[in-house]
Amino acid sequence: MKTNGWGKEPFDLRLVVLRTVRSLPGILLATALLTLLFGGGYYLKNITFRQPSYVASSTFFVEYTDENWFVDNMFISDYTWNEWLDTDEFQGFVLEHLEGAAPKGSLDDMMSAEVAYDLRLVTILVRSGDADEANRISKATQPAITEDFTNGVRDVASIRVTDFNAAAENLKNVKPVRAAVLSAICSLIAVLIAFLLKELIFEKVWLPDTIKNRFGIRCAGAPTESTFAENVKYFFQGQKSIAVCPTDVSMDPKEVASELSKISSDQEWIPMPCPELSPESAEKLREMDGILLVTQAGEDVKHLQGMASFLEGQDVTVTAAALWNEDAWLLRLYGLGMKKAATATKEG
Repeated sequence: MKTNGWGKEPFDLRLVVLRTVRSLPGILLATALLTLLFGGGYYLKNITFRQPSYVASSTFFVEYTDENWFVDNMFISDYTWNEWLDTDEFQGFVLEHLEGAAPKGSLDDMMSAEVAYDLRLVTILVRSGDADEANRISKATQPAITEDFTNGVRDVASIRVTDFNAAAENLKNVKPVRAAVLSAICSLIAVLIAFLLKELIFEKVWLPDTIKNRFGIRCAGAPTESTFAENVKYFFQGQKSIAVCPTDVSMDPKEVASELSKISSDQEWIPMPCPELSPESAEKLREMDGILLVTQAGEDVKHLQGMASFLEGQDVTVTAAALWNEDAWLLRLYGLGMKKAATATKEG
């Protein structure tokens, strides 16, 4: 028995695709749960527990001293306006003109400037969780801009207020349907990536060929395959006492031996405990005429690797192997794909 074939097999895309299709119900369920988690979180944050926010605005018209201000680039950009709003000097002007209580938050976070297509029009926006506070601060920016700011900039001839919009609730552009769709797509991609990583990292035995290619053991196949009975008869012809040795502790060797007796009743199929449970059974295995190593479908390849290494170290020669509790649907479609591939190769 060879145990050095680990990691040398080519990537089996057909098996991965079939395993993905077979696991679709679980994949879709995980996707739905993730969508509910992320989509529900978005809904709770942006709709159910959304904090109220109000915006008041004052719009100003700026007259520049240079008649060719546009040609000479002698105008104040939105970047410059926002830099000016963040200065302690301007915020001091606002606080001087502010009526009522001082603002609850920082003016840096409350005020911002937007310049229109007409670069002489600038709008100062004031955001606050309190509508009255937003109105009071917005009104305080008017004299701060038209009186205090004008006196300090020589390129500005005058500034006047052209419009004032009282505080209105700032409704976020919340799109729950779009968020749900995006959440579902991202969740599906994440689940598929996680599933594929699991399949590649935690490799399982789903095919009889995996046992054959990985360990060099003749494999009779699986009970649902049409060639299984004939393979068992051929591999163990002339042998009387044959040990049925499972590699998984959850398997019942008596049940397997009973099924094998129906295939070849003139041979004695002796159920043996899994070597993992009873390492001392290796001595009895060496006394048998033949040994059938029975692997459960879905068993971890690394675990099977350990069992194979143990038996090899105990000088136990395995006659053949079999795959039990197999996925008949997967084997059927995998075999069909192999036949089509072989036919295409011959025709080519």
